[in-house]
Amino acid sequence: MEKYTRQKVSPVEKENERDENYEATNPQIDSSRTNQNYHLKNPLGSYIEMINERLSKLTLKRKLRSDAVYMDSFVLGSDREFFGCLTEGQQKEFFWDCLDFFSEKYGYENILSAVVHKDETTPHLHLNIVPIVNGKLCSKDLFDRQKLSQLQTEFYEKVGKKWGLQRGKEGSTAKHLNTAEFKAKKIIEGAEQQAQEFLDGVHEEVETAKNQPVPKKKKEVAEEITSLRKDNAAYKQQLEIKNRDSKDLFNLVQEQERKLRTSEKAYRMVTDIIETYPDEFETLL
Repeated sequence: MEKYTRQKVSPVEKENERDENYEATNPQIDSSRTNQNYHLKNPLGSYIEMINERLSKLTLKRKLRSDAVYMDSFVLGSDREFFGCLTEGQQKEFFWDCLDFFSEKYGYENILSAVVHKDETTPHLHLNIVPIVNGKLCSKDLFDRQKLSQLQTEFYEKVGKKWGLQRGKEGSTAKHLNTAEFKAKKIIEGAEQQAQEFLDGVHEEVETAKNQPVPKKKKEVAEEITSLRKDNAAYKQQLEIKNRDSKDLFNLVQEQERKLRTSEKAYRMVTDIIETYPDEFETLL
């Protein structure tokens, strides 16, 4: 689960909704399959417009803080093995069960969008919620550490158990990955899998070569050795490229995360100055 302030809502919407002008920067996205994505709940306008509409119906006692959380986003899914055992209809039923669970718990009217992505490594549901509880916008009241743990348990009991999934270990101190870290992890895992498949292919070729008749003439032997050496050098070069690409992708994701944190820090600093010294800031401008 990720929390987003007002300024960060639109970029998330762009990534989730992926219209015809969307340019994928995530190497896991196969744009040729983006037309297979589908909605369980379509947004009725932009995310910000829908959030403003929900907020207009609340009686707010004070102005919302600049760092208030306007949207909480969940990514729901499982691994390739799980989805590989399901038909297309069963996959949709699983995602509908996810939406029904969140609708019942947090209110269908508070769900901005529920869209299934089929153009990445495994199918998954992006579900975006306006965190309204007891007539006020307060993500913290809905999703503190204890309530998130409780949410996992409830989700397992009502959805996970039905589909043969396991609940994560309760009370675990394992670090939860944010979206960028998760995608970087998947990129590396994908590169490692490709490398392993590549090596398996080389092993099969070697085994096949063992069963080939041994040439009798010295010239033929020399030519065979030269050919094998060339193939081996090419295999090594391709493997080095795959490993280097996976490392470069990971570094790119980490660099973007560092830039984002720096921008957030600067934004918070300027916002604090404006709120504390509004007149002085206006004079300075």
